[in-house]
Amino acid sequence: MDLLKQRKIGILPQIDIAGHRYTIDIRLNELRNSDFPHKKLGLDEMAPTPNGQHYLFFYDRENRSILHVSPDLLKIPEHTVLVAIPDELGLDPVGVARKYGLGDEYFLKMYPYGKGLKAKVIPLDKSGLPEYVVANQKQHRQDQQDPQKKQLRKSR
Repeated sequence: MDLLKQRKIGILPQIDIAGHRYTIDIRLNELRNSDFPHKKLGLDEMAPTPNGQHYLFFYDRENRSILHVSPDLLKIPEHTVLVAIPDELGLDPVGVARKYGLGDEYFLKMYPYGKGLKAKVIPLDKSGLPEYVVANQKQHRQDQQDPQKKQLRKSR
């Protein structure tokens, strides 16, 4: 049975993210790990690309979770990769149509179902994350030397 027929009878599509299978659930706005359903990736936790057609996020392959980047990040976890996936229409056009009360085929001409979805893994050296972490480390060292400045910066 092809993917569109499967989707029409209620089988949700899947995507491979760095070797892990995730079930795409547009209704709940999440990707659920197919082997560990309690491991979820929220689409609202991902950053849209400038053209809005993909999402980018740092993915921790070991924990099967999104790595949230913050000024407290002083070391890149060993199993982290940058991932790009299609937006909702690219992930599940039938699910998006149903979400908005449209017919299943509404978006299919522009977003046909393909063979299988696979996330694009982008090398971290092209992500800006290593430079960000180095800047965090530098700031952390400065804060250790002058804790009062850190307190002032946090209060802003």
